[in-house]
Amino acid sequence: MLRGMSSVLIVFILLAVGFYFTKAKKWPDNTNKVFSTTVVKIAAPCLAVVSIENRFTPELLRSSFWNLLIIAASVFFMYFLGKLLSRLLRLAPEKKAVFETTFTFNNTMFIGLPINQIIFGHDGLPYLFTFYLVTIVLFWSLGVYTLSKASRENRDSFSLKKILSPGLIGVLIGCVLAELELHLPSIPETALTYLGDICVPLSLLVIGSNLAKSFSHGIPKITLDQVVIMAGKFVIHPLIIFAVFSLVGVHGLPLKVFILTAALPCHAQTAIMAEYYDLESEYASNLVSLSTLISLVTIPIYAAILL
Repeated sequence: MLRGMSSVLIVFILLAVGFYFTKAKKWPDNTNKVFSTTVVKIAAPCLAVVSIENRFTPELLRSSFWNLLIIAASVFFMYFLGKLLSRLLRLAPEKKAVFETTFTFNNTMFIGLPINQIIFGHDGLPYLFTFYLVTIVLFWSLGVYTLSKASRENRDSFSLKKILSPGLIGVLIGCVLAELELHLPSIPETALTYLGDICVPLSLLVIGSNLAKSFSHGIPKITLDQVVIMAGKFVIHPLIIFAVFSLVGVHGLPLKVFILTAALPCHAQTAIMAEYYDLESEYASNLVSLSTLISLVTIPIYAAILL
């Protein structure tokens, strides 16, 4: 309990720094872009390589195959449940696509990475990246297809380059090294470790900055469809993960990481893709901001329960 609360306090402090510097306009306008690019293209891939290489064994990798399948099945369940709920709510086609995507996908990197690392330490990262692997592949395929299909122009955006993101490449390199039981030489591994260590603080600074920007536009009005999405994010998906993994005998640290990762806010890239396809981008941004704000309450609760 104490460890969970202290971990959350660390998160709040770093979020507050990002919030303050943005609110006080002490950062250049492109700060978030620079930090985000650094995390996505440098820090996260380095952290993925080092954490998986050092913590996965060939046996653990093979056992993760079933974890991947179960997580993927849970994501597909959330997707089809989201489609059903969007019809019941009678949402417009463009808002419906955003609803389904935000209902389905979690922010496993920018929020999941720092939260899991602070609460569970480096030992929990391989399980986080297992969840992340499913999320990134299905988001850039199923999620992007859903959004592009609802676009008036119906632009074709699916490409291998988008699936093979730097983070995913880092995961794959780490898996190959672990499977072959290879280890990087001391100097490059130390360099990758240093680069990976900046991932957590930069991620939290960006999130805090985005929260400050969302407050500058006022508090978004709460609607029924938003309540439904929040229930999916913070209640339904975690319960599904808990039930299924418990049923197949997965317990301990892997189960705790999977539950916490399933209880994360909406995938931030949804708002960016909604803007690209001209699909209710303000609605998408409000969902991301609202779920992130609510997670400041739900994450400490889950941390206290799981620790």
